[in-house]
Amino acid sequence: MWQQKLFFVFLNLFIVSFVQSQSLGGVEEYLKNNELKKAKSELQNHLKNPEAIEYLGDIAVFEKKWDKAIKHYRKLLKTRPESANYNFKLGGAMGMKAMEVSKFSAALMIGDVKKYLNQAASLDANHAEVRRALVELYMELPAIVGGSKEVAQQYALELHNLNAVDAHLAEAYIHNYEENEELKRKAVAKALNAAAQNRELLVRNYLFYELGEQAANLNLKPKLAVDFLNSYIKNYSYKDLKSPAWAYFHIAKIEAKENDKKEALYNINKALSVKFGFPEAEKLKLKILEM
Repeated sequence: MWQQKLFFVFLNLFIVSFVQSQSLGGVEEYLKNNELKKAKSELQNHLKNPEAIEYLGDIAVFEKKWDKAIKHYRKLLKTRPESANYNFKLGGAMGMKAMEVSKFSAALMIGDVKKYLNQAASLDANHAEVRRALVELYMELPAIVGGSKEVAQQYALELHNLNAVDAHLAEAYIHNYEENEELKRKAVAKALNAAAQNRELLVRNYLFYELGEQAANLNLKPKLAVDFLNSYIKNYSYKDLKSPAWAYFHIAKIEAKENDKKEALYNINKALSVKFGFPEAEKLKLKILEM
């Protein structure tokens, strides 16, 4: 079970840290248009460029080809072992691979995952994403393979000096793991308030989705939640692996709770048009039709 949960820890936090460059031909434009084959073809002309290697690693992550990603990031880390970003990406790619192997093999890999992520945190005191990942990693891991609530809480505390939204969401994660619904709700409310007061804190597009999803599930600030979810949809790109269908789904859920049948039905149909085979949306649609 902890393997499945950790997959989303790395997927949602690691994937957002793609490199961006204007010096590699039309690579960025290809990626914006989801033309991965063209991007990879162009990158083959720049294999001595570290940014090109990093792009290839990032694309491998997007394609869920963990071994390729690990190979590229190892190569980068050999050239710059002091890079927090390279340590973060290598640890993240190894963490995602660990989710797909046997429990025994995963347990053997976790030591290296923790090593590279902790190294990234040590090298960069301002790296919020790696601290979010470490909070969830240490909460989800069984104690026998190095899990620790105390370590998770320390990283959550460090986040307060970096990003209030990340800090409160990290605390909400800890409270959720402990099944303390009241404290989780308070932490999510604080994250929503912080984001509403300063949108510059939403430095990753996925944060818009995360806040909207949490608010929808906890029935908090519905208008703000819909606004955040719409922002996620509007800014969705190859860097975001969570389908916009889920954002439409949560918008529909909020509107159903607000008894707005027309808008709820519109958005649930949008969710179903984007994602085929979406049982949660199909179930919600039936409830909306019965309103």
